[in-house]
Amino acid sequence: DPSEGLARAASRRGDENRFESMDMDFHHRIRTGFLSIAKNEPGRVAVLNAAQDKTALHAQVLDVIKQRLGVTLKPVAI
Repeated sequence: DPSEGLARAASRRGDENRFESMDMDFHHRIRTGFLSIAKNEPGRVAVLNAAQDKTALHAQVLDVIKQRLGVTLKPVAI
């Protein structure tokens, strides 16, 4: 969700903010575009729920890597 993504970006330190300064309509269009790519190329693009806590998201990323690449990675402390 663009609102959640912008909130996460605002919580990070750093000077990079050119995308964060764009209006919400821009972020919704970008999200729609990425979801369209994921729908058309499901073997290449995985859609993950980044609203979940980072430990659960990390586990989901590792699971996608294992399923798609056949590689098992050990979780790391995050």
